[in-house]
Amino acid sequence: MEAALLYQEQADKTRAIVKKAFETNETEVHYSFRITLDGLINLVAKKLVGKYEEPTKEFLYQLNIAISYIRSHYIINELILSGDLIEAYTLIRKQLEKLTRLHEIDSLPLKILIGQTPKVNNVFKEVAKVLYRELSEVAHFGKPKVSQLISFRTSDGKNGPSLFPTYKESALICYDKNAFVALYFTHWLIEFTIKHNKEYESEEDENTFSILEKMALDCNIIKTDKK
Repeated sequence: MEAALLYQEQADKTRAIVKKAFETNETEVHYSFRITLDGLINLVAKKLVGKYEEPTKEFLYQLNIAISYIRSHYIINELILSGDLIEAYTLIRKQLEKLTRLHEIDSLPLKILIGQTPKVNNVFKEVAKVLYRELSEVAHFGKPKVSQLISFRTSDGKNGPSLFPTYKESALICYDKNAFVALYFTHWLIEFTIKHNKEYESEEDENTFSILEKMALDCNIIKTDKK
């Protein structure tokens, strides 16, 4: 019992230090993007959740997937800020699969999808396919280099694994990958809410999303051919 409590105490302390380091190294525009995206997702979700008369199976399926996505989104952010990058990458992979399933339900009969794994490569363009491979490599520990995400450098210059997270610049890269998927999801979420909530006045949220797209370009979360 004492050992478990000691571990938790050390873990909490190190994660607090890592989170502070992340926030210190985060640019102002990057921070603004992160807070704006999180706020927009929450605002749209509140306008979606409610009572629906005679909801279809497809709607309920998508609604539950969307809520699961949103809950995981905030968990992933906390993991990234706290330095738990492998765990974050693994969940981002699941997020991409959830997003894939949402799009599949939009275009395919439900009976075809039940019991089947979401087919990311059939739904998204090449950039998302490449991202899915990268996420899968981390989730499955496919290559030894994945261990760099849990390593630390000792005072004598050696590297080794750590039970506790340390701040790494790659945390910002991890966040960008989560944000990239989340932007696609947020666009889908707004359209889904417009379709199913007739009282939803979407103009302000759509304008905020347009601002987020520009900020994502400025932060290099979305990359163009020119970049």
